[in-house]
Amino acid sequence: MTLLNAPIAAVLLDLDDTILHDDQATQAAFAATAEVAREQAGVDPNELIAAVLRESAALWAEGPHPEWTHGIGTDEVEGLRSRFAGEHPHWVAMREWGPAFRHESWRRALASCGVEDDGLASELDARFDAERAATNPLIEGAEEALGELRKHYRLAMVTNGIPDVQRTKIERASLAEYFELLIVSGELGYGKPEARIYEETARQLGVAPEACIMVGDNFRRDVVGAQEAGIRGVWISMGRPMPESPVTPWLTVTSLAELPDRLAEMFGPA
Repeated sequence: MTLLNAPIAAVLLDLDDTILHDDQATQAAFAATAEVAREQAGVDPNELIAAVLRESAALWAEGPHPEWTHGIGTDEVEGLRSRFAGEHPHWVAMREWGPAFRHESWRRALASCGVEDDGLASELDARFDAERAATNPLIEGAEEALGELRKHYRLAMVTNGIPDVQRTKIERASLAEYFELLIVSGELGYGKPEARIYEETARQLGVAPEACIMVGDNFRRDVVGAQEAGIRGVWISMGRPMPESPVTPWLTVTSLAELPDRLAEMFGPA
């Protein structure tokens, strides 16, 4: 029996833009926050959003551990809503640095739009945090797919990101009940596409890598990285063309909603 048709014991799943609309939710939170600045100070919302992305990126690059955070798959956009919880020494340093980073990102963004207002910067900081925490829309069909998959397979989530940010999403969307194991890169100190995050997930499950599949929308992280660890990669294409790559996904689906039926067609009822 080859790896291609080996039985599946566990399904590993990405979170952002696989189960939840992460990019869409972030854009909505920025829009709602920028509207406050428009109402109070006449700031153009699009100009403000572009400015806060620019200013936060610059500050993040000067922050305590930019290379390490890149390695765990996170960035300044997540940082704008994080409290950097956790006992890892890097999170301890960033927790001290974080409040000034968030406030200064909004203060500089407002200043670039011609508004000097520390109080409004603080309000925008709090508003973005609240808007983003409250907005965690499930991708159509994802919840039903998770319910069907867990009838037949052991499920683990493997997500890159800052622990408090990712776990807030999981909690607000009531997703933990579907998963036997939740792996967040920021809790390990390394992330996708490194092979060891997949190896650690398989180890904690007690399942051989060849008995796992990894499902996600990011071709490099969720397909290439997984297959380098001996785990079959399932790419959620969302209708996008296949990237140029020597790696071919084990399976391609348009959305998570398709996966249970595709697996049933390939393997029959589990």
